[in-house]
Amino acid sequence: MRQVPQAPGSRPESGQRFVLAARTWTFVCFVLLYALPGLIGHEPWKQDETYIAEIVRSMSATGDLVVPTMAGETFMEKPPLYYWAAAAIAKCLAPILPLADGARLASGLFVLLACAAVARCGRRWRGPEFGRTAVFVLLACLGLEAYAHLMLTDLALLAGVAIGLAGLPRWQQRPVASGCEIGTGVGIGFLAKGLLAPGIFALTALLLPLVFSRWRRQAYLRTVLAALAAALPWLLIWPAVLYVRSPALFADWFWLNNIGRFVGFSVPELGAPHDDGFWLRNLWWITLPAVPLALLSLWRERQALRTKELLQACVLMSIVVLVVLVFSASARGGYALPLLIPLSLLGAASAVSLGPRAERVWRWSGQLVFGSIAALVWLAWGYIMFSNNPLHLDAVYAQLAPSPDRRLHAAALAGCAVATVAALALMFWRKPRQAALQTWAVGLALCWLLLAGLFVPWGDQVKSYRQVFASMRPALPSSAGCIASEGLQESERAMLRYYEGVTTQRLELLPRADCRLLLVEDARGQTPHRVDSRTWVVIWEGARPADDQERFRLYRRRP
Repeated sequence: MRQVPQAPGSRPESGQRFVLAARTWTFVCFVLLYALPGLIGHEPWKQDETYIAEIVRSMSATGDLVVPTMAGETFMEKPPLYYWAAAAIAKCLAPILPLADGARLASGLFVLLACAAVARCGRRWRGPEFGRTAVFVLLACLGLEAYAHLMLTDLALLAGVAIGLAGLPRWQQRPVASGCEIGTGVGIGFLAKGLLAPGIFALTALLLPLVFSRWRRQAYLRTVLAALAAALPWLLIWPAVLYVRSPALFADWFWLNNIGRFVGFSVPELGAPHDDGFWLRNLWWITLPAVPLALLSLWRERQALRTKELLQACVLMSIVVLVVLVFSASARGGYALPLLIPLSLLGAASAVSLGPRAERVWRWSGQLVFGSIAALVWLAWGYIMFSNNPLHLDAVYAQLAPSPDRRLHAAALAGCAVATVAALALMFWRKPRQAALQTWAVGLALCWLLLAGLFVPWGDQVKSYRQVFASMRPALPSSAGCIASEGLQESERAMLRYYEGVTTQRLELLPRADCRLLLVEDARGQTPHRVDSRTWVVIWEGARPADDQERFRLYRRRP
């Protein structure tokens, strides 16, 4: 019997919608599986997590949303947006999660916001597939994976830059709406990190019409004015309230922690100096694979650079961020995260149209590298878990306690096993479009998920300060009075207050402090010459497991 043909377009449209919906939800699930593992289940880790957790605890306890405080001292290094978000999430989840875990979920929130903004930006410029590809390029970057699961204010800056750039594609059709979105992104970046985001967008906005003629239109001027108007509340309200409360704290934040860190006059005091060759050593892996893809896009579309707005905006923003990084007197790896946004959009242009040979080589290299790393992670976990012989690898030993906890966690183990099977299926057997990029991103996410599920509990034994300060508690007399400290660094002071509620009187600031107890942090375990054994007697000493860089000693003044 002959079948009656169906109405043209009815069945395909329904099937196409189903395929697009399935593809979208699969993409969303992957982004969630990338961003969420590792955010909970461990204590605050040095460097940034320690002071951020203490600031969030203090902000939640005091309700002071204007001046961040850490271990009883004001901490004006950064504006408070990340602390606000972390404190709000931690408070909402307080019955379920510890404060540090709840606060760390703010990082996942800002990473998800950045991914959503990049997808929206790519979709507005070149369609939905381009937007998803740009997000895959962003998630494939080694630098984002290295920092995305830590408490880090740079992640809020990343989200702000992405949101701001997402507003740019509509500047001709809807200049006011475009400017409002750009200004909102600038404001988020400002309240996350200070003057960096406004400086990046201001320089880019100034250079676009100077370099490319298509931006010299009235609509662009309206977009810039709307962006300025939308950014002003973000740029003015918190600084104004801070200045009214304390001009000295405002000067500390604005002059020392913004201008001083960039120019260099406050770096000796605040730290994070920009040593020669820092970015040559680190920028290549932070931006891999976005930079090779971006360079390939520029080479392919070099003739279209004069006409395509995507290329013009992303190239100029990348140059501006790179120049700021190179000339800044302060440098840390997380500072380069904003560079990933324009590079990912540039790289997506070539990722969607790689040649067959390049696709095969890249996919094979991703399978080899990440498949091997995943296998080594499983082998190392099995060896440590079931072997009584010590693992004689210094690099591994430094990250593990001398006697790691060998209890099996069935849920984590099952999750890692299922993720491994699913990821290997995507990496080796299923071959969709952009298979190389997907293999790289999935393999990278798998390696982190395995490390988070299998090794983070062991790493937490070494990185956490809970155990070492808890062991000090019995040595504290019931009527100890004040405790002086010398050499106690920022992270350690924060964790002492976070875990034990102890705020020391720093001899660096109060040299005349008259306390019966003295807590000293020794570099490399060496007894400081400044402590007079005729005046002080050691009543406790301790260190984190496998840590030979820090040792703590508690002294009591002799009668």
